[in-house]
Amino acid sequence: MKKWLSIGLGTIFIGGLILTIKTDIFSNKTTIQQVYPRSNESFVGDPMPYFNGEEFMIYYLEDLRDDQTGFHPISLMTTTDFINYTDHGEVIPFVNDQNHQELALGTGSVIIDSDGLYHAFYTGHNGSLSPKEAIMHATSKDGVKWSKQPEHTFFAGTQYEADDFRDPFVFYEEDSQEYWMLITARQNGTGVIARYTSTDLITWEDQGTFFVNDFGNDSNLECPSLVYFEGKWYLAFSDQWDKRVVHYRIADSVNGPFVKPTNLDHWDGSGFYAGRLETDGEKLYVMGWIPTKEQHRDNQNYNWAGNLAVHELIAKDDQLLPTLPESVKEQVNTVAFTNQTIPEGQSITFDANEETILYSGKVVLDEQTKKWAFQFNSKENKSDLNVIFDTELNTVAYYNYSLDRLENYAPQTEMPFDFAGRSSVTIKLVLEDDIVVLYLDDEIVLSNRMYQAKDSDWAIMAIEGQLKIES
Repeated sequence: MKKWLSIGLGTIFIGGLILTIKTDIFSNKTTIQQVYPRSNESFVGDPMPYFNGEEFMIYYLEDLRDDQTGFHPISLMTTTDFINYTDHGEVIPFVNDQNHQELALGTGSVIIDSDGLYHAFYTGHNGSLSPKEAIMHATSKDGVKWSKQPEHTFFAGTQYEADDFRDPFVFYEEDSQEYWMLITARQNGTGVIARYTSTDLITWEDQGTFFVNDFGNDSNLECPSLVYFEGKWYLAFSDQWDKRVVHYRIADSVNGPFVKPTNLDHWDGSGFYAGRLETDGEKLYVMGWIPTKEQHRDNQNYNWAGNLAVHELIAKDDQLLPTLPESVKEQVNTVAFTNQTIPEGQSITFDANEETILYSGKVVLDEQTKKWAFQFNSKENKSDLNVIFDTELNTVAYYNYSLDRLENYAPQTEMPFDFAGRSSVTIKLVLEDDIVVLYLDDEIVLSNRMYQAKDSDWAIMAIEGQLKIES
């Protein structure tokens, strides 16, 4: 994308896509031109996307990381193309009162009723109260200015554990002519998704368990969403512990049964969380966040919230396959690999670039190609930030350690990928600021944050066997 100049509040920003932030001095709106946006002073948690017929309204839990007792107001970004965003700022505040149910806000969803009125259902959380969580309601004429409706608050039914009752997802179910609400809950010591129904978006009736954890553990199923797309129903949720990735299930009917896809049941690794499904009727997307890391250091663990990330999902057979949204591919600068062969133990280097860049190309697979790496902040064939492609283990994995130390550590995030039977694999690599997102054959994606990758050279290294790359 061409460079341009923007002026707002007396500050000048010059640069490519990643640094283009423009403030309207006559309103609270800020224009952000990024593939992976966040507000200038905060971080994006749990997106709650809604397509209103014209644009995607992406509500989210705003992680301010300030000194207030309360936390996580609901804020709003809007977009039509997942690269040009308007940040409207906070739209539903928390209540900074230690005794209030809305001391912290949790995930929810937004819907428009038949009269054009917006309804937001979200979680009110206060760890000092019993129960800790409740379902809250607010209404709006425009989706930006909201009025809370505290008289509509409700808590978990007796068949669910009272302190885990959150993340309501509401949609209109046409066959029953009712509104359905899916809720993250616990029952009999394991995570479930509860179903409530309503005809007026005010009074809700418990219809029992909609889906039960099928992982073989007791993890909660966070941030559920349910979408009908190209003849199938798709249910998505995030496992709160163990893998901490976004899973999905498929059904022919809204009533299920919801089953795992034949192959992989998740699109991305643990560097992408709380993904919610949304469609504009033509394309399907999952919207989550790429976490920051503790102390903002590469060798530390992921923490909560970060930058918004959007994957487009393509329905193929009984799977949904992730790819970079087409509207993003059309607008970012693209650098194609050049045809060359990299001898074992050698690498080629790509110069640092301050703009958002999409690198694209192909890796040719033959009997000699066993293992290779994408190395970030690379210096003289050495890096502590390595994405390892292993054709024998059939994995793509990120390690925040140098190559000579990998045997002693587990990857921070990884995805399975079956290299067998392929003559080549297609690469799409997006670098923006400290965000690194890799799409492989438009079948899997590995999202990550690497602080030292920002404004640094990166390299492709042949570890075991030579490596042939093509444009």
